[in-house]
Amino acid sequence: LQQSVLPVHWERATAEAHGDKGISHVLDFGPGESVGIGAITARNKEGTGVQVILAGALQGDRGLGDKSTLFDANPKSVRFAPNWERDFGPKLVRLADGSLMVDTRFTRLLGKPPVMVAGMTPTTANEQIVAAFTKAGFHGELAGGGQHTEAYFRDRVAKIMAEIPAGEGITTNLLFLNAYLWGFQYPLVEVMRQEGKPMDGVTIAAGVPTLETANEVLASLRKSGIQHVSFKPGNIASIKQVIEIAKANPESQILLQWTGGRGGGHHSYEDMHEPILQTYAAMRRLPNLTLVAGSGFGDAKDALPYMTGEWSREFGMPAMPFDAVLVASRVMASQEALTSPEAKALIAQAPGIPNEKAWEGSYEGPVGGVRTVVSELGEPIHKLDTRGIALWAKYDAKYFNKPPAEAEAAILADKATIIAELNRDYQKVYFGKKADGRVADLEDMTYMEVARRMVELMHVPGGEGGRWIDVTFRDRVYDFLVRTEERFHRSGDSTAFVQSPKQLETDPVAFLQEFFARYPKAQERLIASEDVDYFLNLAKRPGKPVNFIPVIDKDLKIWFKKDSLWQSEDLEAVPGKDVQRVAILQGPVAVRYT
Repeated sequence: LQQSVLPVHWERATAEAHGDKGISHVLDFGPGESVGIGAITARNKEGTGVQVILAGALQGDRGLGDKSTLFDANPKSVRFAPNWERDFGPKLVRLADGSLMVDTRFTRLLGKPPVMVAGMTPTTANEQIVAAFTKAGFHGELAGGGQHTEAYFRDRVAKIMAEIPAGEGITTNLLFLNAYLWGFQYPLVEVMRQEGKPMDGVTIAAGVPTLETANEVLASLRKSGIQHVSFKPGNIASIKQVIEIAKANPESQILLQWTGGRGGGHHSYEDMHEPILQTYAAMRRLPNLTLVAGSGFGDAKDALPYMTGEWSREFGMPAMPFDAVLVASRVMASQEALTSPEAKALIAQAPGIPNEKAWEGSYEGPVGGVRTVVSELGEPIHKLDTRGIALWAKYDAKYFNKPPAEAEAAILADKATIIAELNRDYQKVYFGKKADGRVADLEDMTYMEVARRMVELMHVPGGEGGRWIDVTFRDRVYDFLVRTEERFHRSGDSTAFVQSPKQLETDPVAFLQEFFARYPKAQERLIASEDVDYFLNLAKRPGKPVNFIPVIDKDLKIWFKKDSLWQSEDLEAVPGKDVQRVAILQGPVAVRYT
């Protein structure tokens, strides 16, 4: 008997059998047929342009040729294997006007350069930057996370339409896991499209729907005239889910945006490369699937290997080109972004990390000035390591990751400490405050103190009467004053003093003075228990979530995290205009370019 003891490195032995080397076919004369060395070779050679033929088999399998191929005299019968670099790599084409343009599946689908701006609240939730990159000729997304009502959404679309040239479209990024926003935004996009507004595309972010749900959504979007739909999977399983969705919907143009774990804002737990290495072949078998890479890109030098596919050669694989790259964190400090100057300065000061593999350290603490916390959607999210985000990370570990009963007990036990930390370090302070500045709970405040505190936190002074942070904040103050007047209005008095929210529009501080002069008892009487409940219901009412913590209770995580990103664009609305209190999205790799 003889035994072989030395391994055969088959991949190395067949390395020269490559389309780039002029090899187009490999013939397997072995006995294994579809489970032999030919099948192994075909798997290893996938994407190189090498077609394997099982010369001893009467029937091929899984894309393999068989003996009949060798005896067919018709040249058209010869099957050639895909060469990913040749088939999907970028090329230059000359347009009718003589100019050159990069040609990829992305550019052919959208007619735009292969660089896009991804939807990211709050940066791309406003019309200014969306109009700017559209007019510059690039594709990008309007972030749905900043559109809290139908009126908001419609107004934003109208403002973008007024700025962009005729014929340009709008793509919206919708949060699938946010039931409230998805519930009205998804059907509203279809309605606006049917009304003739240029709603071209939809990105389904924050989760990949089931195949059944996706089929229903895509069929409805196609019917309304939406031209392309993007998904943002976070791991191998969800990439495969998108592949199945694309297979089941060949009439839909699907974009798969992959960012991995190193991206800014919401990110996965995954390495940037491994999931793509495992799924690239399956994705490239689908003619309706366009592949976009993101996270950590800041200049052409780092983005180019992903466009050409050279990035994968480091892992011993053939070139795996992407059809486009996306940026998000990179544009937050741009001139057109509404990010406050102080926040832009913090972004510029963050060193970032030159070694992209070091991003995983952000789970344990700051890495390159950025750390991972858990967002309101329960997903990991990268933010600059400000005092406020350090507190967020502390609360994630100390309270928010515990079972509900245990978390509530710990929160209530630490109530005084939590209030002090919120008031010192976070963008949302504790609501309770007496007229002399002392911390108090809601039930220990008078009606006047509650109304004045609402205006103090929800209204920004300055100019001619200042401004409301949001019209729904004004309306909440109005409703509380109506409730207060109902408590103190005497039956013999004239008509009610509070008639319309517009009375609060120009100078709410002066209006409150006049109001409480009319009802002096409201200056002294503590708020009734039923009105405490009424106030909390006002705080929970649909519209822009309140910018304070009204009560320390089991719902602290919701009060703390909800709607936590806009402050980076409106520092005047932050206590002390302290940028260290706020949440600023950023990626640990991309931030080094700013």
